[in-house]
Amino acid sequence: MFTPEFDLFMAVLLGVLAVVFFMGKGRGILDAFSGKYKDKKRDPVEERKYQTAIGIFLVVLGVAELLMAFIRHPYMGIVSVAISVADLIYIMIYIRKH
Repeated sequence: MFTPEFDLFMAVLLGVLAVVFFMGKGRGILDAFSGKYKDKKRDPVEERKYQTAIGIFLVVLGVAELLMAFIRHPYMGIVSVAISVADLIYIMIYIRKH
């Protein structure tokens, strides 16, 4: 949708954030964006599952950005939106089950 350089930058940024969440160091990032749920305390096992789910979400978004960078086709914007919506639905179902 944007230039390939921007898509690659976003893919790298999403990849770095995914690694941070997979390592279990994403608590500060979650606190920055949690809003009214900031005071909610989770046990360590629940926190780890939540961060893993966010990491998977970010990896899928990063792959979608890589597809956008390397496949320059008019329909890739629609494909990227479909991947993002499916990923969002997946993470919401995953978080509610766990």
